[in-house]
Order: sequence, then structure tokens, then C-alpha cells
Amino acid sequence: MGLPGSGKGHISEKIVQKYGAVHISAGDILRKHINEGTTLGKKAAELTSQGILVPDHLMHGIIATAIFKAGTRNFILDGYPRTLSQAKHLEDLVQLDMVIKLVIPDSTIIDMLKDRLVHVPSGRVYNESAKAPLRPGLDDITGEKLIRRPDDSPAVVSARLAAFDYHMQPVIRFYRKRDILFTFTGRQHRNLWPLVEKFLNKRLGKVPVKAFRPQRNLDLLKCPK
Repeated sequence: MGLPGSGKGHISEKIVQKYGAVHISAGDILRKHINEGTTLGKKAAELTSQGILVPDHLMHGIIATAIFKAGTRNFILDGYPRTLSQAKHLEDLVQLDMVIKLVIPDSTIIDMLKDRLVHVPSGRVYNESAKAPLRPGLDDITGEKLIRRPDDSPAVVSARLAAFDYHMQPVIRFYRKRDILFTFTGRQHRNLWPLVEKFLNKRLGKVPVKAFRPQRNLDLLKCPK
């Protein structure tokens, strides 16, 4: 967990590469719906463009379905839960091994997101200041057009940061009481992965990857028809 733009996706992918897991990104799933113009996507686009969180009841179904599709594989949740209601709902579905909280300054996030470009079909992310595409405005792999997300504007980002802080404090307390919350702080994204990697190496050691798997209550998971 972490503020919008704190590097959750980047760290998740690093963990996937090293330890093996299914990366379940709430943001990527929502953006896919938005890109495909589904009913959920239209509602999500309306809310996120204003910096408003998607309602819990919609997120519950999205994440439960994604966990179901992960089958017996390890998985990482990126961007969920973001409210206490979501955290309690998740606890009915799985028993988490750990919760990693990423912390970087608000000013760094605002400066970074205003230059972010996204390739929607793949989820690849670029930054005009730090990780620019080889050809301006085009994805390095497909050559397709990159977009600037409307919720990355400084005004909307500021609203998202405020909303995140308001909703996440109870979630942070929830996981701290369960003694599974671990916080990593840095000035930039690049400062965070070495800290997380060192922690995971110590925590997981030489335990087989298959042991890094939350216990799941399959009776509570339902796939939509």
C-alpha cells in the first residue's frame, strides 16, 4: 500500500520477478474497464477524474474475482484495500502474509505524476523526466500512442492524496494491530526496492516460493456469471 504514485506497481513487479506471484493491480483492472467503456469503467472514470475513490461494493467484487482467477498461485494485491471496509472484506477472503507500506514525499509524487505517460493495453508506464519513451508519445514495444491520465494532473493528485490519507489511516491501524504491517520510506522510488528486497530476503530466506501463499477461503469467492 502507499500513496498514488508511490511506486506500488514498480515494487510489485520486482517482487513478481524475484519471488513469483500474480500481480493483482486494482488500478490496472479499473483502467481496463475504463478503456473498454464498460458500465463500471464509465462510473470509475467519472469518479477518478475528480480524485474520488471507487465505492467499496464495486471494488469488493473486482478483487474477489481477481483472487479467484489467481487459483492456487501466490498473489500480490496492489492498490487494495484502501478503506477499512475493504480491509475487513479482504480478511474474510484471505489471510495475508504481510502488508508493505511505501512512503515517499507528496511533493515527489506530484512532480512525478505530472510527467507520467501510460500505455493502457499493457500497463507500461513512462515518465518524461525520468524514464522517457524512445520516441516521444509512443510505446517502446508496440509503437502505440501513450496517454496522460486525467487523474495525474496536480489538482487531482492533491485531492487523491488527501482522500488516501483520510481513508487509509484506519487501514494502517487495522494491519498494525495484526502485526503484519511493514513500512519503507525513501525520497524516490529507486530508494525503496533495495529496502524491500533486503526485508523479503531476510523474511523469506530460502523458503520455497510456493510457501509465499495466503490462506484462502474459496467458499467465499464467487465468479460473476
